[in-house]
Amino acid sequence: FQAEDGIRDQPRSRGLGDVYKRQVYAAFEGFEGENQNLLDSLVQNLPEVYKETLLEKISFINGCHLYGVEMLGECPFGVWDSAGTFKNGDTNADWKLSVWVSNRAFRSNRAFDTLLHESSHAFSYLNRNCVAPDGTNKRQQAQEYFGSEELFADSLVLYFGGDYVFYRETNSLSDAENAYLQEFINLCT
Repeated sequence: FQAEDGIRDQPRSRGLGDVYKRQVYAAFEGFEGENQNLLDSLVQNLPEVYKETLLEKISFINGCHLYGVEMLGECPFGVWDSAGTFKNGDTNADWKLSVWVSNRAFRSNRAFDTLLHESSHAFSYLNRNCVAPDGTNKRQQAQEYFGSEELFADSLVLYFGGDYVFYRETNSLSDAENAYLQEFINLCT
């Protein structure tokens, strides 16, 4: 699930200590926190290209994103939120540029694949200005190639070895899809 777009990137202060980060996140609507340390550990298992692209720009929050609850009727496993979206749909909250993974995902043993999926949205978003050699927007091209942003994110999950997808009908990539994703990563990173 993604709450996105119409957002300008802002530099993020990273390297927050665990105690400070927990204090900041505790003020966020929907912060759960009981799995924050485990989430922080899982972030270190993300693919290297994700860590290089995301770690200095994205917050990783253990919580139930309240706008996601409004949209889905239950706490989602995870949310990518580029806009800092409040429960009522207003934007510009302090959690702009954040990946949320809920306790529900941890209880269901889907935390890492949820993290990988939502981080794939973040990776896609941060590469939204990547231009293909033919002058087209590579992110838009990828969304069209796979059928949607959600299907693109699921494809990235599979590409990086995840074994659970939320939107794709199959749990495998074709050779052409693998080649396409490799080209996207090579071009845009």
